Amino acid sequence: MVAERRELSDLAQMRAVSHPARWRVLEEMWAGRVLTATEAAEVVGLTPSAMSYHLQQLARLGLVERDESADGREHPWKASTDGVFMTTRPDDPLGRTMMQNLSRSIDRLVLSAPPVDGDPRPWPAAFSHRTLRLTRKQAKALHERINAVIKEFEEVADSDSADGPEYEVFWVQGVADRDHGQA
Repeated sequence: MVAERRELSDLAQMRAVSHPARWRVLEEMWAGRVLTATEAAEVVGLTPSAMSYHLQQLARLGLVERDESADGREHPWKASTDGVFMTTRPDDPLGRTMMQNLSRSIDRLVLSAPPVDGDPRPWPAAFSHRTLRLTRKQAKALHERINAVIKEFEEVADSDSADGPEYEVFWVQGVADRDHGQA
């Protein structure tokens, strides 16, 4: 079983993970894929040697590790965590990059075609959007409660939902910046 989420507590760790190719490969591995450098390179459009470098950087952070090779020639990698969470505020360029990665992840989900007639899978995406006026303390409490609910369902899902489809859950909370935000 894959370990818990890894805390990213400094900017260097966040920068390493925020690289779009690394982030995309991590997403694949968090979904359970085991990939060689060549396979990971195909996912993101890099050369295998470039991807090998990125996988080694992720390994240094403890986010991926070598898996057993079926034939002794290939060198597959797998996730050693099931995700990351951040406890340090990123600087502006890094924060923007991280949000772009998240946006691409959400795009992949919501742009999925709906199931065709007869397909038992549910529609792949649902969302809710609200604007709330909160104090910092209330915003933190909201964040903690939502994460507690997600954690509760993670624990139940491991034992009760083996036959159900996998759902990706994104929780994003941010301060509205309607006057200064970019279009």
